[in-house]
Amino acid sequence: MDLRGNLAIFGPISVLQLINLEQSSGELTFESHGNTARIYFERGSVTYAEIADRKMKLGEYLLAQGLITREALDRGLDAQGLRRRLGAVLVEMGAIDATALTRAIEEQIKEVVYEVVRWRGGRFRFTSGRKPKSQDVFIDIPLDHLILEGLKRLDEEGVRR
Repeated sequence: MDLRGNLAIFGPISVLQLINLEQSSGELTFESHGNTARIYFERGSVTYAEIADRKMKLGEYLLAQGLITREALDRGLDAQGLRRRLGAVLVEMGAIDATALTRAIEEQIKEVVYEVVRWRGGRFRFTSGRKPKSQDVFIDIPLDHLILEGLKRLDEEGVRR
C-alpha cells in the first residue's frame, strides 16, 4: 500500500491509525514547514523514527539523562568516524549498556511521533516495504500505544483535531 496526501485533509493521527489498522510495513514521511520526519514500521509497529529538526541528538540526550558522562560522549564522538553509529560506539566502549541505549532510543522515537501528531499542515507519503538505511538497535513499539499517548498530549495542549 503506497499512500500520499495533505495533512490538512488527513491529519497525522488518521494516517497513523490507517497504518496501524492495516498492519503496514514501510516508511512514512511527513513534511511540514521545512521540517521532515520519517517513521518506519514493521507490521504496524514503529521500528525507527527520525526528524530533521531534532531538538536533541542521541549523545546530548544520553548526557542530559545522566546515562553517560561528558568524557564518554567526547571519546565516543572522536571514535565514531564517518560510518559508525554513536550508540554502537558507546556500547563497545562500555560507556552504556545495550539495554539502556535501547530504552533511550525508544524514547527519542516516541518523541518524534508525538511531535508529528501536532503538525496541521504539510504532506505525507507512505512507501511500502522501505526500511531505514542503518539501524543498530531493533525497536518494536506498538503503534496503538503511541496514537493514544499522542491523542492524550493533543488534548492536554487543546489542539486536538
